[in-house]
Amino acid sequence: MDPLDKVVAAYRVTAQYPELISARITNCSKASVNVHSVWIQKVLERQSVTKFRQTVFSDYKTYTLTSPPTDITNELMSTHSKSNKYFCVIRELESGNKIKHYLEVWADCSLIKNYDLSALDVHGKIYADTEFGTLEWSPDETKIVYIAEKKVQNSEPFYKQKPKAPADGVDNNDTVPGKEYDWSQDWGEQLVGKITPVLVVCNIKTDTIDVLPNIPNDVNPATATWTPDGKGVVAIGHKITPRKLGLIYCVNSPSIVFSLTLDGQYDVLSSNSEQLCVRYPRFNLNGTKLVWLERLAGGPHNSCFKMISFNWSTKEIVTVVGFDNQILHNTAVDQNENLPFYGLYDLLHHSNILPRNCWLNDNKTLVLSTPQGGSIHTFAINTESKVISYLPITKPFQESVCVIDVCNDVLVCYKSSLNKPGQLFAIKLLSTSEAYDFTNISIHEISPSHSLPNCDNFVVEHGHTLYNKPTTIFYGPKNNNCPLIIWPHGGPHLSSLDSFRADIAFFVQLGFAVLFINYRGSTGLGKDYVESLISKIGDYDVKDIYNALQSNPLWSNRKLVLFGGSHGGFLVTHLSGQYPSVFKAVCALNPVTDLITMFGSTDIPEWTITEAGYNFSEVDSLANSKDILMKLADCSPCKNVHKVQAPTLLLLGEKDLRVPTSQGLAYYHLLKKNGVIARVLMYNDCHPLSTVTADMDSLINAALWFIKYLNSDFEK
Repeated sequence: MDPLDKVVAAYRVTAQYPELISARITNCSKASVNVHSVWIQKVLERQSVTKFRQTVFSDYKTYTLTSPPTDITNELMSTHSKSNKYFCVIRELESGNKIKHYLEVWADCSLIKNYDLSALDVHGKIYADTEFGTLEWSPDETKIVYIAEKKVQNSEPFYKQKPKAPADGVDNNDTVPGKEYDWSQDWGEQLVGKITPVLVVCNIKTDTIDVLPNIPNDVNPATATWTPDGKGVVAIGHKITPRKLGLIYCVNSPSIVFSLTLDGQYDVLSSNSEQLCVRYPRFNLNGTKLVWLERLAGGPHNSCFKMISFNWSTKEIVTVVGFDNQILHNTAVDQNENLPFYGLYDLLHHSNILPRNCWLNDNKTLVLSTPQGGSIHTFAINTESKVISYLPITKPFQESVCVIDVCNDVLVCYKSSLNKPGQLFAIKLLSTSEAYDFTNISIHEISPSHSLPNCDNFVVEHGHTLYNKPTTIFYGPKNNNCPLIIWPHGGPHLSSLDSFRADIAFFVQLGFAVLFINYRGSTGLGKDYVESLISKIGDYDVKDIYNALQSNPLWSNRKLVLFGGSHGGFLVTHLSGQYPSVFKAVCALNPVTDLITMFGSTDIPEWTITEAGYNFSEVDSLANSKDILMKLADCSPCKNVHKVQAPTLLLLGEKDLRVPTSQGLAYYHLLKKNGVIARVLMYNDCHPLSTVTADMDSLINAALWFIKYLNSDFEK
């Protein structure tokens, strides 16, 4: 087969698997469970993504899809009321040259309410992203809370001809002159245009839509939930002073947990004694207890979280899970081995660490999923005894398991591995009158199983290389001679996991093997491990990758290439400069290459300062900071660009606010100046290059780039 045809065929195969967006148990008993799930899937013929809903019925022995999948691509969000009597949808539709939003309420197999939110003009666009997006029914099922952009007063030029004033002399025009070019800061990468979110309540009994008052101007609300009595909401409040910093992938921004009644009483619930970052407020089933995750604001973009419990009656705050001295129960992997617990970390790319519904029926135990040493494990946490129990849904470090929803002691989980696309399971937890038996659970498929072609010929192997921690993952053909892609993750405070990824599967289908290294700074291996990289980027992370590679001759003796994005791009450009004779080719996706220019152009300028080991709040400008300038220059891949030999492909997004294209283009010009083979592909996309068009073109070009320079010698 022609190489191009082979590459395109491999992409088509690995792009066909749907990816879960959400799942909710709509009916649950000891005998059966109904699950309503939403998925997305690439449609190559349309160069777009389709979103669809399907409902499954299971008797815990077999399952049945109760209806064909339904395309819901124009739905922004949807949610059931607690009793499932009502179903609410926020829909986005094109009308002429405008985008309009509608709020629909369905009941008794019909549409009973339909609000044209654009025409009512109470607020701006609806927020449906993972950082702010909210859509939730009140306990009495009469109201719906969501988040939208604050209504902005219209503006016009200072001079504009107008019709004569009305005969009655009353001018209802609220347009103000000379304000149309005022700039306002939004929340950055992938949150463009989201400037001032407001909490909105739709009352379906009175047909009113109101913005809740009295939130301070320096607080932006996010991810709200109703209070147990339905008289108000609890939400996260992002602090916007002294400036907004990009939120996507960054769980370190200063924030609070606050409550707000419908009549405007505002109270801060989280501690004000220090600057904190808080996430995921969740009430238990009887409304007596509220939990959230908490860490110090600033510092690494992602790190270990505490779990906080707040007594709704007494307002007492207790730490349930801290950073150290964790107690882990029921963790036997075999008779002679216990599973370590490395703390709580956000999932970011996968789902929320705390699902919307996460509580078991005892009202004191919740379930969650968190990265642990290169895999995602699921735990039950008793918020009173503080006992943490591992749920043996799969053998550790064989598959990643994320809990998505909980109802009546039944869990819906999403399970996948690098070698197996995702699948939904229903998990029944068994209990006595006194306690749950987390060692005795029943596991039942509730969605179709998918397998990669020739999957039996591939292996997934976790390895221990740093401090006896699981820090490497090898995935590829059992053949020891195939080329190896070194693929460092971004962040740097994220982690490579053994869950399914279509882009990785694509390269393995082509005959490559892939090596992941969770270098120092990665999450899922302890708070100290995360923070050990601060001030050492471009040094410890690069050495960890190279030393892990050299630790195994079965890896280091192959033909080696590099692929990485963002901080992963930072690392592959560092590796090709520090070890120029080792790697045959490089693909860098939106790479950080120059920390000095990055500081003034990214939506996260504090990242460069923090990672270099300084306090961002104390740095006003680099102009008078010689030591910082020297440190940033010393950390940058551009420092060693004159040593690079490997042909380098740069994949850039022209809408990228996180790592602006100037980073990649400057590096490209330096490569060309030094006679290195280099190419730039520029996409109409943002940081992750996740549109179908950009994803397909960039991955296929990357594969062809590797094939070309692995199959022939080259000269500078």
